[in-house]
Amino acid sequence: MSRHLARILVLAGLIAVGGSGTSGAQTESAPSIGVVVDQVLALFPKVDGEVIEVQGSTVTLAVGSRDGLVPNVELSLYRQGRELRHPKTGEILGRTEQAVGRLAIREVFEAYSTGTASQGSEVQPGDRARISAGKIKLTVVPIIEAGVREALADAAMREIVDALTRSGRFQINPGDAIGVWLAQQGIKRSDILAGKGLDPVVEQFKVDQLLIVAFTRVQAKPYMDVRLFGAPGVTTRLSTALFVPPTVKPTGAKGDFSAGNRKDQPAAPQRSFLARLLFGDLDAGAYSSGESSITLKEVAKFPFLVVSMDVAVGSKDRIARLALTDGDRVYLYRITAERVLEPEWTFRTDSKARVFSVQLAELADDGAPYVVVNRFHPIQAILVNSLILTTKDSKPVVAVEDVNEILLAVDPAGDGARKILWAQSFAENGFFKQGDATRMTLSNGRLVADGRVRVPSTFRATGATFSNISGKGTRALAFIDENNRLRIALGNEDTFRSSSQVGGGLIKLGVERQVERGGRTYIYSPEPMPLSVDLDGDGVEEIVVPQNQFPGRLAVVYKGPGGYRFQAVNSGFEGTVVALGAVTGDGNPALVAAVARNTNFLNTQGETTIIMTTAE
Repeated sequence: MSRHLARILVLAGLIAVGGSGTSGAQTESAPSIGVVVDQVLALFPKVDGEVIEVQGSTVTLAVGSRDGLVPNVELSLYRQGRELRHPKTGEILGRTEQAVGRLAIREVFEAYSTGTASQGSEVQPGDRARISAGKIKLTVVPIIEAGVREALADAAMREIVDALTRSGRFQINPGDAIGVWLAQQGIKRSDILAGKGLDPVVEQFKVDQLLIVAFTRVQAKPYMDVRLFGAPGVTTRLSTALFVPPTVKPTGAKGDFSAGNRKDQPAAPQRSFLARLLFGDLDAGAYSSGESSITLKEVAKFPFLVVSMDVAVGSKDRIARLALTDGDRVYLYRITAERVLEPEWTFRTDSKARVFSVQLAELADDGAPYVVVNRFHPIQAILVNSLILTTKDSKPVVAVEDVNEILLAVDPAGDGARKILWAQSFAENGFFKQGDATRMTLSNGRLVADGRVRVPSTFRATGATFSNISGKGTRALAFIDENNRLRIALGNEDTFRSSSQVGGGLIKLGVERQVERGGRTYIYSPEPMPLSVDLDGDGVEEIVVPQNQFPGRLAVVYKGPGGYRFQAVNSGFEGTVVALGAVTGDGNPALVAAVARNTNFLNTQGETTIIMTTAE
């Protein structure tokens, strides 16, 4: 692989930081192992808060991100009763408690969160929800397939267990007996990872939390599928996967897994960036020690929160451009060969609505750049009010305005530029009218419908991109669904759905609905666009997508002999990854990342840094 291609992602210099800038306990284990440990820790914050509203199965809780809560956490619901006093001293010993159900957190805001109560819960305002501040009983079960060295699996398990123990949050129980029992029952590995057949395990072995680590071989490398199941009811709490990092040494062995470092053997050939990224064997500290391995450049810092950004290279003029917005204004820049932003124009929108996404597109045969701008205002007279901008005499002009649909620029043919425009209708229930998409054509200052588009029923015109990840000659649609899962579809048929959450936009859109008495505001989040980019030079693109449920977390999705693979990586960024973009050129590709950070308690002010890889 060329040295230029090795520089394609800023991540390469950041993964080695091993947790810098992220929440959760820092571990001394390999960076990839540390990502798994941080994910497990994030599911067990020490929280105890009051239920302030109940609407059907939706529960609002007075605990939010400032208390350490993240989505996908499960809490116990309980109701306090009478005070208990010591019969002689009169000292208040506490209160009686009655369990009323379980609560799965779905959305987390600064000071509150919302979730779904389990079936049969009898929750009401004034009840409480918590995760115990005591140590969580966690049973860890290794499952080792043939072909994986047992000594290596033991070493990886020791890394995980040691890091979890050091956090002080868990009481670790060995689950070897459970592994033997599962083998005796003949339960398949795939069924175990799907949670099938685990109910008897919970009952027989008295398990509270069950961490399954299944080892196999993928692309001739040891690979770990990690699942966390919670009782009662055996629910999936966490699903992630990673290659065993080469820094993990087999126990009781000579370490021939990393034998490439031996002096009596020829040096191993340089591997693709994808392999380096997933195996986590980059030079430690390259980013923080002066960018000595992969040079990075802070090309801009804006004194405001960027809510959306896009990067594209013109098919005709080959000029790289960057568009971004703070919600009120739209900015267009050129990216020079020296990785400098040169302003082209700034457009200030009217007060009708606020911008929640921008995209660069080519909607005319001359290759001129257009900026597709989606806007929203919660009042019923406006709602969605999108527009399209272009350039005339070096100034922004409105090409189309007052569009009451959500617009998405796509490249379904793989031409290298987004020349096709889709429109999705707004729906009061769900914001996006799911499964609905229409191809639009720009004609004489108007958008004209040009036929329906076949999309999955879960499709939303946010956080979506086309990719040939399924193989050369095919174009798959990758998008983030309403449950923050990444889906990959061919036509209207799903071929992959991530178990872990992805996305998580910076802004929230409130839709007023009058279904309940007095009305209620429902919150929806526009998603950051996944980045489709070829990481290993084989002509097949991989997908990189932010996981803003965990600060600085990104996910890489790729396809190998074993099918689609999803791996979380720690970018080292301190803030919300608003957007990712790639600048491709003649042998000098680069990554552009926008990272936003709040600077006040109310999260209404902040700053955004634009980072790029630099030219050699």
